[in-house]
This record gives sequence, structure tokens and C-alpha cells, in this order.
Amino acid sequence: MDTDLQQNQQKKPKEGSSISLSSTINQKPGSSFRFWSGIALTVLLIFATSMVIKTIFSETLGYLTAIILFMIWILFQCFQLQKIVQWIKNPIIKNNFGNTGTYSYIYAAMVRLIRSSNRQQVLLYKTLAGFKRSTEAMSDGVVIIDNKNQIVFVTPNAERYLKIKSDLDMGKNIINLIRNPEFAEFLIKTDWSKSVVLEDLPIENRVLKLQIIPYDDNERLLICKDITKLKRLESSKKDFVANVSHELKTPLTILGGYIETMIELPLDKTKKTKMLQEMSNQTFRMERLVNDLLILSRLDTDETSAMHDEIFLESIFGKVIKNAHLINNNHHKINFRNNKKYNLLGNYEQIFSAFWNLINNAIIYTKPYGIIQISWKVNTNKEGVFEVSDTGPGIESHHLPLIAERFYRVDKSRSQESGGTGLGLSIVKNIALKHESKLEIESKIGKGSKFRIIFPLERIKKVS
Repeated sequence: MDTDLQQNQQKKPKEGSSISLSSTINQKPGSSFRFWSGIALTVLLIFATSMVIKTIFSETLGYLTAIILFMIWILFQCFQLQKIVQWIKNPIIKNNFGNTGTYSYIYAAMVRLIRSSNRQQVLLYKTLAGFKRSTEAMSDGVVIIDNKNQIVFVTPNAERYLKIKSDLDMGKNIINLIRNPEFAEFLIKTDWSKSVVLEDLPIENRVLKLQIIPYDDNERLLICKDITKLKRLESSKKDFVANVSHELKTPLTILGGYIETMIELPLDKTKKTKMLQEMSNQTFRMERLVNDLLILSRLDTDETSAMHDEIFLESIFGKVIKNAHLINNNHHKINFRNNKKYNLLGNYEQIFSAFWNLINNAIIYTKPYGIIQISWKVNTNKEGVFEVSDTGPGIESHHLPLIAERFYRVDKSRSQESGGTGLGLSIVKNIALKHESKLEIESKIGKGSKFRIIFPLERIKKVS
């Protein structure tokens, strides 16, 4: 990978970046002349000195002087060459050896070469660092493997998705780390135009979509995308459609049966009235279901948080308590406690819907003469707490994690008798999330249940 980056950099150098190595070595047009003129001048000086000695003293002494001077010059060049070799082993740009005489040209060229190489290394380091930062910023995991499927590079997300440890697993065959026959078959084949989805990986119950992108003769990119949420969403959509179909099928079947009976058989007024009343009940049930579905649809479609308008809780509590007494018909004892010092910041209609759903559920599932407690307070953490408790039959603990799921019912027969749609707590949960809040549920069999919405400090406003 490093070699490829260097080759690409040499092919396409940026403006203002380091000089390529070939251009660094090339000398200016006059440098060759200076090199040879320096050698020629040295030879001429030796020759002139020997001629002077020959003229003044003797011919033998002149030749001997020339030989001695040539030997000294050669030894000096060898000394310079030795210093340059030592310098190459431990290059220091500023040194006082090997940079004079004939070898000064070699030294100067090598200094330029080293400087250019250093710039290339800095640029390569920045490129690699940028590549690493960009891959780490991706939500997808990236693994680089060679043609033997050995790991060359892995990002933190890929480590987390595939349970790979870069410090221990680098250089290992990825097939030995991800033991999955489907993955091994996908990796070995040469046609990677399509991706593969692995759902049976024992990795935090994740569903991963893997795609291979060849980018070199010897290396490939393995892209890991976590599609767990998408798969769960697809599954929930299928379940949702099946549940809606089931919920609508029952009242439609009843309506169809009554209509067919009224058409084919003569009925007295009493029977006809009873049938029409039941048809009205089933129509009302379907209307409630459609309205709840529309509310959930609006909550799901709008991904933004709820507005921060001040909600005067006195108004909401006045309406919900009045409605509670109307449908309760004195069958239950309803107690209400309100801390009037604090209001909420949020969406009025959504808060009203959430509060009423909890109160209505308590009335429906609490037996006659039971007690229903409704309260609004601010706890020691400055959080707002709306709580509805009842003395109903209670909910078994294994139901609690799922009770706020859509169409989930603890007692299906009783829920249908009461006209419930199975969406009320799901609506409450979604509204709570829109207000950065949470829905908590406590319940004990035979003693009753407590439902509370806890609002954060930012959603609480003190009444002035």
C-alpha cells in the first residue's frame, strides 16, 4: 500500500510539493562543466608543478614529483569517498567531511536527494494519516487484505464489528478469524460485484453487509456495514403489517357477518338494534385503530424533537381528570396530586395524549372500586415526573420489556373486550422520546402497576 501511494505521488506530484527524485539528481547544465574543469585544473597544476621542478632541478625529480602529487590526490579522493560512505550510513545534512574536491558534487546531489526523500516521506506520512482519519471517521468498517486474505490494515469500527484485534491479528488470514462458511465462500470467489449479508454471526447479534472492492493486484478493501437496525426495521414492518391486518380483519369480519345476516334474514327490531350497536362498536374500534396509527405515523415521520412551548399543566390536568371521571362513572377512586409550581416545555397535544393514555389504561385494567393515583412532581434531580399507579391485576415481569411495543398485549381477550388497540403505550413511549424523556414501568402481580414519564431538567419551567 505504501509503495502504491509513493508511485501515485511520483506520477501526479502536487504543485508546491517536494521535487521528484529524478529531477533532484539531475544537475544544472553548467555543473558537468565545473566537475570536469575542476579535475582538469588539478591535473594541470600537478603537471605544471612537475615541469617547474624538472626545469629547476632535474627531469627525474620532476617525474617523481608528478607521481607523488598524483598519489596524494588519489589518496585524498579515497579519504573523501570513505567519509561519504560513513555519512551515507548515518546521513547528517550538515557535515564537514566528504564535501570538498571532486566528491563535493556527489555530496551536493545526495544532500538534495535526501532532502527530497524526507519531503516525500513527510507527504506520504500525511497522506497515510489522512487516509487513516478518513477511514476511522466512516461509520462502516474497513479492512485491507492481501491476495492471501491476510490482514494488512483494519479500522476501529471493523475491529468492533468483526472482533479483530489489530495488535494481535495483523497478518493473519481473515477466514480463520471470521469462521463462517458463507463468508469464506464469498471471499474465495473472484466475482465481487454483489455483497453478502451475514445474519448468523455470533458478534453481538449483529447483521453485517460485506462488500469487497479490489483496488490493486495484491490488495483488496473489505467494507463492513452494520445493517442490524435496518434488518430489525424490515422485520418490524412485516410484523406491523401483519398485526394491522389482523386487527382490522376481526371487526371487518363481524361487520360483514352482520350485514349479510341483515340482508338475508328478517329480523325484529330488538335483534336489529343489537346488531347495529355491535356494528357501531366495531366501527368505533377501527376508527380508534386508524387514529392511533396516524398518531404513530406522525411521530415516526417527524424525526425532530418536540417544540419547547410552555404547557400550562393546570389546563391539561383539568381536562384529563374530567374525562377520567366521565368514563369512570364512580367505579374507581381517583386521587390526584399536582405540584403547581412547575410547568412543562413541549408539545401540548402530544403531552395530553400521553397523559390520557396512561390514565385511560389504568381505568380500563383496574377492577371496580380499585384506587388510581395520579401525580405530577419534580424530584431531587430537578426532573419532572408524571406518574399513574393503580391497584389492578399487575403485569408479569417478563412482559415489562415488551409491553410498550406496538400491538403487544398481556391479556389479548381483555384488551379486545375493552376496545384497546394495543398501541397506547407505544404512543406514550414515542411521545416521551420526542421530549427527551423516558417511560418507566413497575408492576407486581396482585398489587398493581406504576407508569411514569420522567422529563429532563431542560423540559421543566418554574411557574413565575
